Amino acid sequence: MDQFEIEVKLPLKNLKETLKLLTDQGFHETAEIREEDTYFNSIYHDVKKRDEALRIRTSTDCRSGIYKTQINFKGPKLDKVSMSRMELETEVSDTEVLKNILIHLDFSPVASVIKLRKYLKCGRFTACLDQVEGLGDFLELEVIAEQESEREEILSRMEDLLAILGYHMSDTVQTSYLSMLPKKLNKNLF
Repeated sequence: MDQFEIEVKLPLKNLKETLKLLTDQGFHETAEIREEDTYFNSIYHDVKKRDEALRIRTSTDCRSGIYKTQINFKGPKLDKVSMSRMELETEVSDTEVLKNILIHLDFSPVASVIKLRKYLKCGRFTACLDQVEGLGDFLELEVIAEQESEREEILSRMEDLLAILGYHMSDTVQTSYLSMLPKKLNKNLF
């Protein structure tokens, strides 16, 4: 079944202050994970041109050392304000076999994004405090919705939370970490 990731993302002025403010609003930390995302593209299905994403994510729990691998596909963005999009993902048991399958289907790895991500939850809301290698600190707020029709109400609630944190929707970015890196590095990854 399709799910919709309703998400906003913004660069942070002060990660520690944001963590305290989120905690004051009832968010509690659920995990600290090191994530390495390897993105793929193909000349036969240009995910960048279609505003999609195809990645393999390897996540390592910083406390337990347990790791897992997922394949993730994200459809095009649903609006001009947020990072909301249809998302499909599933866990896989063998990272190398999955990479080889994609390569045999003419998908090539194009870049990797590495981040230390602190997950916090409050009700349906997940807050991710990201320290992204080469980019800095970011906040992602997300809700996984069953229906796209929930998007406007969820975005309104996110806007209210951003105000409490000292930010506005105009502070958010619609650019993925992958797209931000080449600008920072002055390179074209695709």
